[in-house]
Amino acid sequence: MALLVGTVAATAALITLGLRSRLGLGRALAIGLAGSMVSTSVVGLMLLDADALASGPLLVGLLAALVGWAGLVVGLRVRWPVRWAASSDSTKLAGGLGLLLVIGVGMAIRSDPSPYLHGGQDQGIYVDVGHHIARTGRLRAVDRLVAGEVPGFPAEAIQATHELEPIAEDSPLAGVREGRWIAGLHIEDASEGRIIPAFFHLLPVWLAMTELELGFARSTWVLVVFAGLAQLGAFAVGYRLAAGEVREPGAQRRGWAVGLIAATTLVVHPLDLWISTFTVTENLARAALLGSAGLALEATTAERRAEPGVVVMAGLAGLVFAAGAFARGSMLAMAIVLALALVVVRREVPRTRWALLVTLVVGTTLAAVQGILHSWPYFFSAASNHFYVPKIRPFQAEAVAWTVVAGGSVLLADRGLGRLRQRWPRLTETDSLVRIAALLVLVGALAAMIYRALDSADGFGPSQQVGVVLLRYGGPVGLGLGLVGLVFGSWFAPARLQAWLVLAMAVVLATALKPGIRYEFYYARYLVGDVIPVLIVAAAWALGEAARWLAARWGPRVAALGLALALSAWWAPSLFVLGRPVFWTRDLEHSPEALAEIFDRVPADAVLFFDARLPGRWRGSLATPAFLAFDKTVLVYPNQRLIERGLAIGTPIYMLSGGWELADHQRWPNPVHGPSQTTVVARGHYRARRAEVVEGAMPERLTEWGGAWELHRLDPSIWRSSGRFSLYPGSRFIAHAGPGQLESVALDWQAGAVVELLVEPGSLAGCTPSAALVLAGVERLSLSLLPEPSDRLYRFGLPAVAVTSAAIEIRWPCSIEQLPWRRLSSK
Repeated sequence: MALLVGTVAATAALITLGLRSRLGLGRALAIGLAGSMVSTSVVGLMLLDADALASGPLLVGLLAALVGWAGLVVGLRVRWPVRWAASSDSTKLAGGLGLLLVIGVGMAIRSDPSPYLHGGQDQGIYVDVGHHIARTGRLRAVDRLVAGEVPGFPAEAIQATHELEPIAEDSPLAGVREGRWIAGLHIEDASEGRIIPAFFHLLPVWLAMTELELGFARSTWVLVVFAGLAQLGAFAVGYRLAAGEVREPGAQRRGWAVGLIAATTLVVHPLDLWISTFTVTENLARAALLGSAGLALEATTAERRAEPGVVVMAGLAGLVFAAGAFARGSMLAMAIVLALALVVVRREVPRTRWALLVTLVVGTTLAAVQGILHSWPYFFSAASNHFYVPKIRPFQAEAVAWTVVAGGSVLLADRGLGRLRQRWPRLTETDSLVRIAALLVLVGALAAMIYRALDSADGFGPSQQVGVVLLRYGGPVGLGLGLVGLVFGSWFAPARLQAWLVLAMAVVLATALKPGIRYEFYYARYLVGDVIPVLIVAAAWALGEAARWLAARWGPRVAALGLALALSAWWAPSLFVLGRPVFWTRDLEHSPEALAEIFDRVPADAVLFFDARLPGRWRGSLATPAFLAFDKTVLVYPNQRLIERGLAIGTPIYMLSGGWELADHQRWPNPVHGPSQTTVVARGHYRARRAEVVEGAMPERLTEWGGAWELHRLDPSIWRSSGRFSLYPGSRFIAHAGPGQLESVALDWQAGAVVELLVEPGSLAGCTPSAALVLAGVERLSLSLLPEPSDRLYRFGLPAVAVTSAAIEIRWPCSIEQLPWRRLSSK
């Protein structure tokens, strides 16, 4: 059943159909899509905070949102007059069909997003956290090992492997972030074993909600929706920038053309194709950025034309932008820039500006508060690392209070500046200052790019700089047009667009200041993911203005020819590398079913660790999905002493290895303590194609990182490099453990060694056991019982001459059906 998807789609359809006659199809559809996505995000986040994100509560929440929207639509229909009727405009019809084709193709080539379950951090953790949320309804996971709930694994020993240091009770870190579990996951409270993801959580919430409806294997399909929304947003921004506010047919045709160019360029951009098929927060952030800008521009146009829907569209624009801040830290920084720009710029469209500012500030403040409550103090360490904010560690409550005060201060400052402008009208004349500041920011960005490219002391070579990467994937025409569009907008755009232009310049500057890109197929999404849509829309706008100038000077045919040549030069580099397999790779590809085949063989009471001979493939990559997605108890940082304690207490220990040997019984080498004996319980082969590792150049091919895998169970036995050993119940080296007798398989014995039998206290009271070595199954060599003042430990001496390949047989004369023995060892 598709109840959840149907409810979300029904919400969008209800809003669109209900408002179409009042606002027109385009604006009604924009409100419908934005409203449905925002309300679904709110429901998911609220259920996450309540630890109740499950199918039932989610359906109830979505139905409540549907009912709420229905009531709002009814109220708006009563308030707004009917202004639009069905139109047969050929431009709209052709443009609409073209837009459907572009978005359809864009979503089709992105229709198989990677599950990325092997990822040890970043995009893989988003999927794993999403599956954990879908399974449990909550964000925080509990590591039983860290909490000391697994027999044989004391909490202090596990916490020592995580390098946890004692936290003072009055420290801001106590019970908030006491150490790192593995990259991207942190130990929030070691005493309870609480693990917290160190990032914003809206993307995992969407993955969880999709999984609840479509299943684990298709949880990443929501990325296709985000890609379509981003493409639609690029069209909306390009359309409104080029069409302006007039209803003249030529302006409408130009708007359709520029919007389609922007959407098509986003579709065929190679880096966008790679980003949109992987579970990274840029997907949601990009859709939020473009969607918010499109809604805000439509609200501005509506206010200038005295048309209805201004507050609704502007308010949704702020909420959509804030949704991006709930998913990604860079969007939080962008929200701060946009909010400050809205305070400073001229208030030409007061209703749009105020509704956008209020919802943006309130929504972003809530995003910051949730980040503090769920990712503290990573929230501030990330701010220090990425935005050069001094690293501070206040208490959580203090940080929340500061955040609320900061948000309220922005709104109060806006009100105060408005009153000052009423008293001193000259304060409203900020257009020239804003234009000059925006141009200076752009000049600073260009200077930073040039400096990095020429700086011989830079650790990254010229070919690794962000500007070069943008040239490599988007071509010089696209980058040049984008910069020209930004310059043009800064100088000629009306005041109502200045806040968004300031934001665009800030994104370009932040990108230019970032360090070089080592491995483009992986790190490019961090460094150029935000600037790609900005440059694309600016370039499409510049191209539209150039075509208009050509048409006015030399006629429409020359303009059409120039446009065709420019598009060919712009799109050719992207199309040339679009099919390169690097953009279709599944970095450590594996389906949920294939991973389940491995992990389902690990019992619920077992401890799993990964063969450290190649930790990059196993430990770092599979510990997170094993723990979060498949609910296994994972020993992240194994050592032999911990493993031996677990074996001695009887805890099942499993190991995932890389298929090094063919034998069913193997030895896990350990240079200090000798090998552990293992039994292979399952074998398989996985594919792991990934882009070749290339610094400062475009990867040309995929390399195979896959191979065989083996799941081992460690035998309940311990073997020393000295030749001594200990056997425990369940060991394959025990041949018989029946009534009256305990017998091992043939083993090698050291001369003069002592055999020890450890039993439950008093279980052999009044019954003296005997021991003998059985050679070749016939010859018996009796062992002498050594004195031991204990009713639980019995010791037998071996002869001074070494005996090899002999089984040991221990008998007791009393009738005990099953002797509760604990250990049989050679000392």
